[in-house]
Amino acid sequence: MEKILKQILAELKELKEGQSKMQLDISEIKTDGKDTREQTADLTEFKTETSQNISDIKDTLKFLLHKEIETEKEIYALKQIKSK
Repeated sequence: MEKILKQILAELKELKEGQSKMQLDISEIKTDGKDTREQTADLTEFKTETSQNISDIKDTLKFLLHKEIETEKEIYALKQIKSK
């Protein structure tokens, strides 16, 4: 009988140790999940800012190209007036 009780206690001890290890693993998973969410949020913010910056650059380039064309037209017109 004493042998059976010792076996039961040993198995209970193993179960408690296993449970403690699982709780540690769960804590690590929760921490990793939190870190992943934070990194995802940072990346999403970075993507949004980058997209806006690229859009601003595109708008600026379009404007500069437009101004260059307008300037070329004005120079052409002035040359036409001068050559007459």
